[in-house]
Amino acid sequence: MAGRRSYDFMYRVGAPWETSAPRPELVELVARGGITPPGRALDLGCGGGTNAVFLAQQGFTTTGVDFSPVALAKAREAARIAQVQVDFVQADFTAPRVEGITGPYDLIVDYGSIDDVDPAQRRMAASHVAEWTRPGGVVLMWCFYNDIPWWRWRRIRFPGRLTPGEERDLFEDAFTTDRLDTPAAGSGSACFLLRRRR
Repeated sequence: MAGRRSYDFMYRVGAPWETSAPRPELVELVARGGITPPGRALDLGCGGGTNAVFLAQQGFTTTGVDFSPVALAKAREAARIAQVQVDFVQADFTAPRVEGITGPYDLIVDYGSIDDVDPAQRRMAASHVAEWTRPGGVVLMWCFYNDIPWWRWRRIRFPGRLTPGEERDLFEDAFTTDRLDTPAAGSGSACFLLRRRR
């Protein structure tokens, strides 16, 4: 749950989670037709833009949002190199009002963003996600997840994590929630597929 300056610094020197390839759960979701273009996609906490660029390459009208201007500069350059159009917006998605983000979206992708904000702010972020997702739309959420065995707990440090059941508390009013098989239970991370009720 670092502040914006910390994220700016990490993106300047190379954040440990940055990758040149889109995340495998997202690739698989698109490949097996779990969500298909054309449609509108939002990458929540888009960082350097790898997932947003991938979605644009698949034919989605894509928006990426992040509060780090350093991350967004890298994301814009990635989109330029890939020769795709992505609308990148600098904003805090935990704020009561988020300028520049207008739903509905068919797909929202969150890789380690909601779990990384202060627990008191997660409900505001979840309410935005519900507001921005069209009925029948999908949210793919990867997070650090506090379900590891107690004997491993003291050796593992999480930057932020959801507790088991918190995903339902945050989203069950508007979404059905399914945990994907990978990452495996007990690994300390989880990926959920949320579908907006009609």
